[in-house]
Amino acid sequence: MGGELSPGNPSSAFGARGVTKRIGAVSRQLPVRGDRLLDVGCGDGTYTVELAQGYVRVDAIDVEPGRLDAFAARIAGTGFEDRIGLHKMSADSLAFDAHTFDRVTAFEVVEHIEDVEGSLAEIHRVLKPGGAISLTTPNRWFPFETHGVLWGRRRRSALTAPFLPWVRPLHERMSDARSFTTQEMGRLLRAVGLSMRAVDYVMPPFDRRTRGLQSLSDGLEGTPLRVFGMAMAVTAVKPHR
Repeated sequence: MGGELSPGNPSSAFGARGVTKRIGAVSRQLPVRGDRLLDVGCGDGTYTVELAQGYVRVDAIDVEPGRLDAFAARIAGTGFEDRIGLHKMSADSLAFDAHTFDRVTAFEVVEHIEDVEGSLAEIHRVLKPGGAISLTTPNRWFPFETHGVLWGRRRRSALTAPFLPWVRPLHERMSDARSFTTQEMGRLLRAVGLSMRAVDYVMPPFDRRTRGLQSLSDGLEGTPLRVFGMAMAVTAVKPHR
């Protein structure tokens, strides 16, 4: 990025290394480059500015004005200011023409969307034939709720309720974010006409302060135990028709 912006931000899940791991996962599935990119649920732009290097034009949407303001401040005076368009917009009602984007990304967003099916249908509509959506979202088989656990009106550490995502009725009561199996996500994507291209898993990133756990976690991504990863990374393609 030419030194203009640094990757990662305290507002991003699991810090800079979490951002790097998620972007790395979807980049291995399909290179992140092309003409037009739409980043859904862009937040303060932590992921978007990393992806923008590979695209001629980027549009980024979020429903929270404060996050878009932080994003605008982040890119003000940089080379990204004229290349990234920011929009207050919901994923289930995209104000873009059909067949506009080469790629749509959604990092840790789908679990918060109320109308997942409608949003995926809209993403299918705005993708060019042959275009792809890449997303990351919590994996139901990870034994901890990464957004914390709701006890009454208080949010507590995920460690207070291990294996909560495995018990769907309790998870729905004690979490304000969904989690999915790869089979569930595959069905949702196929239902709107998207064809699955790749699925992978991301283990907890950890950081330099926990180097031993970091090495163990990274190593598990190359084993069958990766299916218990913290997040899934999925890429699906809009077929040529």
